[in-house]
Amino acid sequence: MAHRRAGDAREGRVTDAGNGQLSRPSIPEILAAKHLWYHTIDLAKGVTTPGWIDLRKVIKAPGIPKNLTGKRALDLGMFDGFWAFEMERRGARVIGVDIDEIPPPDTPRIHRARMEAEADGAQPGTGFHLLKRYFGSSVDRRSLNVYDLSPDRVDGPADLAFLGALLLHLRDPVRALERIHDTLTPDGLLICFEPVDHELSRSREPQARYLAYTTPWTWWYPNQACIEQWLRTAGFREVEVRSTTWVTDRDGLRQELATVHARP
Repeated sequence: MAHRRAGDAREGRVTDAGNGQLSRPSIPEILAAKHLWYHTIDLAKGVTTPGWIDLRKVIKAPGIPKNLTGKRALDLGMFDGFWAFEMERRGARVIGVDIDEIPPPDTPRIHRARMEAEADGAQPGTGFHLLKRYFGSSVDRRSLNVYDLSPDRVDGPADLAFLGALLLHLRDPVRALERIHDTLTPDGLLICFEPVDHELSRSREPQARYLAYTTPWTWWYPNQACIEQWLRTAGFREVEVRSTTWVTDRDGLRQELATVHARP
């Protein structure tokens, strides 16, 4: 979840008094941070962040190219940066995009108070900034609503855009996809790794469950055909559903995620 640049105190930064540079955080410091961890990320052998979702076993499922040397990549809705760090390991220069607002701008108004309470003062981006320092990463994070995405906001057109579990959280998925389309190079690649409704996906007609009235987090739960048509409506071509895979979150909820590749 689509997605916070903040000051030193908000990011939980530690400064080396001797040279003014940010020091590498310890594992205890990372685990003690006031942060709502979304991604499970390895810190050391047998030690991970306490993420809500563990994607380590399905890291091959989205079909990210093995060699991204010299490529510019975007991780859209990056949260703690699991996919951003992975693309960096494969050689890409990565910019992650997410938002700082709590509640997020697309939160239904009837749920905004609940979202504020659940955040409990935690600041978006905290986990990523700690991990960036811990890994010595060069991934950059931009506080940017995906609806405002454009080449000039991310230092030029990107060769690859990765979209992981973001569309279901957006009031207007097609509008977001249009912005992504216009931010890719002409021969660029969009990789979607998005939850789909397993039952609705039995139909070849585009369908989605509407959930915004009952939950603050999710607007749409689409079937595979719906994601395909969202992409085509936004101008993408060569839209291909490549595979689906199941993941189970910390609460025991199973989700089916579809891997969809498309060209602008």
